Amino acid sequence: MNTYRFAWLLLVAVLLVSARQPAQAEPYFAVQKGMQCSSCHTNPAGGGKRTVYGNVFAQSELAARRLGDGKMWTGEVWSWLAIGGNLRAGFESSDTPNQGSTSDTDFNRGNFYLEATLFPKILSIYVDEQFSPDGLETREVYLRLNSRDTRWFLAAGEFYLPYGLRLQDDTAFVRQATGINFANTDRGVFGGYDSGAWSVIASVTDGSGSGQDTAGNQFSMVANYVQPTWRAGASFNDFDNDDGGRTMFGFFGGLKTGSIAWLAEIDSISDHVAPGVPIDSFAALLEANWTFLGRNNLKLSYDYLDPNTDLSEDHQVRYSLVWELSPIQFFQTRVGYRFYDGIPQVDAQNRETFFIELHGFF
Repeated sequence: MNTYRFAWLLLVAVLLVSARQPAQAEPYFAVQKGMQCSSCHTNPAGGGKRTVYGNVFAQSELAARRLGDGKMWTGEVWSWLAIGGNLRAGFESSDTPNQGSTSDTDFNRGNFYLEATLFPKILSIYVDEQFSPDGLETREVYLRLNSRDTRWFLAAGEFYLPYGLRLQDDTAFVRQATGINFANTDRGVFGGYDSGAWSVIASVTDGSGSGQDTAGNQFSMVANYVQPTWRAGASFNDFDNDDGGRTMFGFFGGLKTGSIAWLAEIDSISDHVAPGVPIDSFAALLEANWTFLGRNNLKLSYDYLDPNTDLSEDHQVRYSLVWELSPIQFFQTRVGYRFYDGIPQVDAQNRETFFIELHGFF
């Protein structure tokens, strides 16, 4: 990327921020607050519609300034119906060796959320419907049954698999390599325990969203233990079909040190492409989020991927620097730079990208 283009893009970003244009919740918020992801999101594993607390947090703590003096938005339309939504737009410029520079501006994703309570605290229906960029597509829809004390739950339908950190950035190597991200959902049942320091979620699905050529049987599980300044968790996934399947396990955690919230995840992946011939891969993430000057956040992350541990010199790394700010309630902006370093012969693994992401939500 040439210096002139970088300077011009940076100027545009600054103007967008100053104009109070809009990003998104991330697991580091849970680390900063010492809470489970379910404190802010309807899904016990995080992501999707925000709870009453999640909406209040977006207005009172995340936003640098709250406009208006009226009542805070909680998402609750009636006592039995709550809604929410996200709309993300962005600009990205990439510079790839031997291929030159490319740029693109588009709506990245738009979603509408709905939760209908059939019996208070006991039975509910949840829907996550994507309307952009490729028309209507159901991402999650399930019926959820809770115990009377709401600690235990069981749900059936279509949903994101419980595994690892539920990062918003689907391009992170730990999200790409595992195939468990916001591009893939699965059908089946999931349930577990979510209360206090402990959260344990498991699912049994048909493998239709596994990214494999044919469906099969899939079991996923994630366990998370949370304390005010740190957390630790483990994940497991096993997918089996006629073509072989895949087995994954991983560990993740978070740590709060003053104004910096740390996230880390490592994943070991074994693909069974033929009997007795597994392909083992490894992915890792280390991320630091520094909150400074009020509501500004500076995110520095390191991604590592070894797609085949039996081969040498085939690993890839990615460095990211991202600035985030929510100038007013329900709007956030992200400006970032990423540098990829991989196999010299593969141009796409050695690119640079600069991006601006605008996010409106409610």
